[in-house]
Amino acid sequence: MSKKILFAEDSPIQGIVLRRLLTSRGFQIEWGKNGQEALDILGRFTPDLIISDVEMPVMDGYEFCKHVKANLEWKKIPVIICSSLSEPEDIMKGIEVGANGYVTKPYEETFLMYRIESLLNNPLEDEIDLEPIEINYAGKNYSISASKMHILQLLLSIYENTVKQNKELMSAQIEIGQKAQQLERSLDESERLLKNILPIKIADTLKSQGFVEPESFSNVTVLFTDFKGFTDAAEFMTPRELVEQLDLCFAQFDSIMEMYKLEKLKTIGDSYMAAGGIPIPNFSHPVDAVRAALEIKEFMDMTKSIRIDQGLPYWELRIGIHTGPVVAGVIGNKKFAYDMWGDTVNTASRMESSGEVGRVNISRDTHEIVKEFFLCQSRGKIPAKNKGTIDMFFVDRIHPHLSKDEAGRVPNEKFKELYNALATGRHS
Repeated sequence: MSKKILFAEDSPIQGIVLRRLLTSRGFQIEWGKNGQEALDILGRFTPDLIISDVEMPVMDGYEFCKHVKANLEWKKIPVIICSSLSEPEDIMKGIEVGANGYVTKPYEETFLMYRIESLLNNPLEDEIDLEPIEINYAGKNYSISASKMHILQLLLSIYENTVKQNKELMSAQIEIGQKAQQLERSLDESERLLKNILPIKIADTLKSQGFVEPESFSNVTVLFTDFKGFTDAAEFMTPRELVEQLDLCFAQFDSIMEMYKLEKLKTIGDSYMAAGGIPIPNFSHPVDAVRAALEIKEFMDMTKSIRIDQGLPYWELRIGIHTGPVVAGVIGNKKFAYDMWGDTVNTASRMESSGEVGRVNISRDTHEIVKEFFLCQSRGKIPAKNKGTIDMFFVDRIHPHLSKDEAGRVPNEKFKELYNALATGRHS
């Protein structure tokens, strides 16, 4: 009988990659989107091994591991923490809560499988009577109860992580087939469909009043994407392949928009439009939009690499962002659509068309708000159709002093503090 693995992971992209890896090795899989959901799954699914991310909403990985090890029925299930947190203090905390292995992201498949196979092939010893060891590290006290096998497995984990950091990471072999997230169930099917088409606030207003008054928003961030070479690449694809590939991309974009609190407005052919700060105003939308754009760029870079390896045609993407005032409202009386209008929308479109493939191009208005968060390159004044010249900037990454990783993709605590100040209106 195949072994069973439960994993807790809140990132849709990393979750899909991990699920594909484990199912391809013959494991039975259950996936919890956070620690609490994974804990609930344990009530009906008894795995042979657990893998958990650390930074998750509702319940983080450390707390999840602590709950597992405190339960007599589950405590002998080996737990591997798989996290981008790689400081010694992070690993010490993982040991303290009872983790049996610690693998840092981005992980190599080989090392992760070493950990899984080693823990599955070496049953855990009974640790009930072990006296805890008190350890002080970096000014913090840790209380650890661990058997010799437990310590050996953790030492092997740390060794493998060290080896991994000295090797070139394996090329990602990812085929993302994520569909749009499941629509929220409701008693009325028409309500379910309405809330899929319109923002929830707008759908609720439309249900209760029968109409939605247009609104003026003084500050909104608009994001446009467009594929370069779409028509040329489409000539070498069947209609079904074309639609499936486009749906694959847009479904992932939808997921990213939801993650960063942006509202998808529409797709037109191979163009995608979204905005932050509507229909519920907020202060953080320029930063949210740039983070979403950088994640879209990373996703498209991975997709391009995979399709090149497979000898398949690929698409490249331009992304443009601008911040300013808009008017938004619902149009149509049978087929509803939430849309917005104004010069801000036109300028955001010019940011996209005046950009370069594989780059995030922003206006000065957006740059003035996000420049403390992201490393940007000034492009100077760039000609834009029907707009004269506009100051434009390329966004490269999160500032090094605000990032956990060398590539500038993962924000650190300083970034989060600065972001929270912006989100609450305390940032000057």
